[in-house]
Amino acid sequence: MTASRWLHCFRPVARPRRTLLCFPYAGAGAALFRDWHLAAGPEDEILAVRLPGRENRIAEPALSEVAAAVPFVLDALEQRLGEDGRPLILFGHSLGAALAYTTARALIGQGRPPRLLGVSGRRAPHLPLRRPPTSGMDEAEFRRQLHALGGTPPEVLDCAELMELMLPLLRADFTMSDRFSEPEPAPLPIPLVAFAGVEDSEVMVSEVAGWERLAGAGFALHRLAGNHFFVNEHRRAIVETLLGPIP
Repeated sequence: MTASRWLHCFRPVARPRRTLLCFPYAGAGAALFRDWHLAAGPEDEILAVRLPGRENRIAEPALSEVAAAVPFVLDALEQRLGEDGRPLILFGHSLGAALAYTTARALIGQGRPPRLLGVSGRRAPHLPLRRPPTSGMDEAEFRRQLHALGGTPPEVLDCAELMELMLPLLRADFTMSDRFSEPEPAPLPIPLVAFAGVEDSEVMVSEVAGWERLAGAGFALHRLAGNHFFVNEHRRAIVETLLGPIP
């Protein structure tokens, strides 16, 4: 698989001084980050991860384990960044936070630590899932869960053809998210920034605050207005925080 299948850049930068790598939430693709460069400086490169099963990879089977994606993301990063040594910042929302965290830990293991890890709308990996896992839900229950979260447009939920197309992807992504857990995670030797939605019924602020346990080199928690998908409303604030001074 080539780097272009896993990483997408909506605004090419000739000589980037740093790179922000973004991981989407369940059911979303790289297009989630289409406009994020508008909040970044002209020398800041923003890359979006495109997982199998969506957008131009819709014919590929979706993954159901976080660990299955990480080697491909690392390979794509190696192809794109090489040995130029520019600072790398990782960010992910919800499922994307689990992917960003696991990628950060893998990079640290290779001796190539990112400058910063940003996690958003995600409980810390040592905390349990508060709701029943979606793998045990029938289709009606799963649709109710999607409706309660609010991230899937009603016109999609009400369209049988679209839901027939989207359900396998959504099921796989939620399974990937629900299964991810690390009961005794070691602290990371990098700074960590966490974002929480104060009206998020899926993940409480206290669960996001639990990431402090993993922050071995500085931690900051940002509370933002909104439900579980607050990331869509606060793009500028999140990008400016991630590309600002280290906490």
